Amino acid sequence: MRLKLNLGLARLEKWAGSAGQAEKNALYKALFAVADGTVYNTYKVLDDVSRDGEFFVVVRDNLIVKICFREPDVFGVLYIGAPEESTETQAEIT
Repeated sequence: MRLKLNLGLARLEKWAGSAGQAEKNALYKALFAVADGTVYNTYKVLDDVSRDGEFFVVVRDNLIVKICFREPDVFGVLYIGAPEESTETQAEIT
């Protein structure tokens, strides 16, 4: 099963514009793991207990990505950045 990333692409592009190559490589690898369903086997994943269908993937020590499922076979990126900033930011898909 392959999932498609189609939500939060502008957020991903904006983040990639200022990220270093190592960070981009690590994040893209994590997104591929979400797409192919291996993310739970490969990364530390934390469910957002306050929101159904949303979870955090710990990509590196200071980098997480928040993923959501809004439609079958589709996922989106809600947040990319440091873990401490995610609690301050209420990211919505626009």
